[in-house]
Amino acid sequence: MTGEGIFVHQFELGPWENFIYLLGDRATRTCAVVDPAWDADVIFEEANRLDVEISHVLCTHSHFDHVNRVEAVLKRRDIPVHMLGEEIDFSGFACENLERRSPGDVLRIGEHLEVTLVHTPGHTPGSTTYRIRDAIVTGDTLFVQGCGRCDFIGGDPRVMYETLRNLTRSLPKSTRMYPGHNYGPVAVSTLNEELEQNPYLRHPTVRDFVVHRMEGKTPGTSLPPAPDWP
Repeated sequence: MTGEGIFVHQFELGPWENFIYLLGDRATRTCAVVDPAWDADVIFEEANRLDVEISHVLCTHSHFDHVNRVEAVLKRRDIPVHMLGEEIDFSGFACENLERRSPGDVLRIGEHLEVTLVHTPGHTPGSTTYRIRDAIVTGDTLFVQGCGRCDFIGGDPRVMYETLRNLTRSLPKSTRMYPGHNYGPVAVSTLNEELEQNPYLRHPTVRDFVVHRMEGKTPGTSLPPAPDWP
């Protein structure tokens, strides 16, 4: 969908409606998995079904519902795990093969797919959006008709406001947006559709945004307890 031989494959896993992504190059039959969580068997089954091999792990941020199967993936594949240095410093996240990345870094997956790391803080200090040609994978930064929470430790609604403004202004309005959770009426949107329909993108001032985003929430709270998983 992003060009000949390049694909973004989306599927849902887990109790919190997480979207997992495989970003791949069909010519070389390789792909990266974004935010491996909840069920490593299903992740590898999806890769096998597409006839591609997972060669990289990309993390949008460090919250456990996005990374709780990183180690399980590494047990099967000796591959690099990419995370922005800002997120590593904030969270202390550590695993084998962890590579510290910087905003603007470009990763090559196979021969034809280039993935650019875009720093999009607000949900966490090192939250990352991955850009693939005419598409973005936004993690918990931007949802369909929503945006990430800013009341967890490390979140900041003022930073999120600027992040969303910069993201939507710097990319073509036709850019397809793939969120980190299935929280909206559809699974995939475009920036133009979000600018028209997403209430969090329609606030004229940062104060209006902060009031809306933080209504009924206390800044600096911890994440909810992790549910049991097999």
